[in-house]
Amino acid sequence: METNFGWSTPYSVGLEEEFQLVRAESYGLVSRIEEILSAFEGEPVETRIKPELHQSVVETSTKISGSVAEAVDDLVDLRARLRRAAADDGTLIVSAGTHPFSRYDDQEVTERPRYTGLQESLGWLAERQLIFGLHVHVGVGSADKAIACADGLRGFLPELVALAANSPFWQGRDTGLASARVKLSEALPRTGLPPALGSFAEFERLVELGVRTGCFPDYTHWDIRPHPKLGTIEIRICDGQTRVENVAALAALIQSLVATLGSAFECDEEIAASPDLLLEENRWRALRDGLAARLIDLDGDGERPAPAAIRELVERCAPAAEALGCAEELELVDEILGRGNGADEQRRVNEETGSLVAVARRLAEETAPRLAGAV
Repeated sequence: METNFGWSTPYSVGLEEEFQLVRAESYGLVSRIEEILSAFEGEPVETRIKPELHQSVVETSTKISGSVAEAVDDLVDLRARLRRAAADDGTLIVSAGTHPFSRYDDQEVTERPRYTGLQESLGWLAERQLIFGLHVHVGVGSADKAIACADGLRGFLPELVALAANSPFWQGRDTGLASARVKLSEALPRTGLPPALGSFAEFERLVELGVRTGCFPDYTHWDIRPHPKLGTIEIRICDGQTRVENVAALAALIQSLVATLGSAFECDEEIAASPDLLLEENRWRALRDGLAARLIDLDGDGERPAPAAIRELVERCAPAAEALGCAEELELVDEILGRGNGADEQRRVNEETGSLVAVARRLAEETAPRLAGAV
C-alpha cells in the first residue's frame, strides 16, 4: 500500500466542497457539469475542479495548506472562480447538504466510467445519493498515529454532526432530520461509523482483503477514513456548509482535535475507546435533532445538550488551536451555537416564507457572500 504520512507540514489542512448547480431563474438543480469543466480548461485550478456522480454536482479541492486561514482563503477563491464560470452559463452554485426540492430521479449521471460503473453496480442506491458534503483532510506524521487519531475521532462524530447539520429538506419535504444527508449516505455499503482499527497493520489487512475479494477498489467511505496515499485523515461526515465562516469553524475544530489526539498518541496516553452502541445512538440523535440533541455523556452516566458537549470539546482543543494558529477560527464555533446550524437557518427561512424556493434562493445568496474582492 502506498503511504505518504509525514510528507506535509504537521496537521496541514485540505478542504473539499461539493456544490449544487442550480438554474438562476428557478433555483432547481441543473445538469451542467460539462459546461463548468470546460470553463476551466487550461486554468491553473483545472485539476481542482472535478465532476461527481450527478451532472448537477461539482467538487472543488483546496491546496494543501499549513493553516486553516490559508485553506479558507483558497476555498473562497475557488468559490469565486466557480461562481463566475457558472454565471456565464446562467447557473448558480449552492452549498448545503441536500437540495430543498429537486428530485434525484430527474438528474443525469455523469458520463465517466467511474460513475456509470457505480450506477451499474449499485443502481437505485447510487442514484439517490444526491447529497453534498464538506470533507476535511488533516495531515498526520505517521501511519500508526493516523490510526490512533482516527479511532479517537470516532467518539466526537456526534458533536461534528450536530454542528455541521445543513440538510433538513429533501425532495420537497421536511425530513424531520437536521442532516438528511448523513442518513441518506448510509444506504451505500461500507459507510457510516468506522470500526476501531487499532493499528495500521490491521487497516492494511482489511483493505487488502477487501480489494482482493472485490468488495472495493481501495479505501472505504466511512465517516472518517485514513488516506495513506495523501498522508491524511479524511473526515467526511460534515454536510456542505453555506457560510464560509462555518467551514472555517469546522476546519479549525477538526484540525485542533486531530492535533490534540496526535499529542496524546506521542505521549503514550491512552485514547479512550467509546462503545459502538452508544456512539451510534449519539450519532443518530445528532443527525436527527442537530444542536437540539441531547447526547449521552460517554464519560458520565447521563445526558447533556449537544451545545454543552461541543463547548467542552472546543475547550479541550483550545491549546492545540492556539499552537496551530487557528484560535480565531475556532471561536467561530460559538457563533454557530448562537445563531444555529445550517439546518436551523434553512427552517427559519421556510417558516418565514412558506417556500422551499425561497430557501434555495437564500442558500444561493449566502454560499459566496465574501466574493466581491476575490481573484
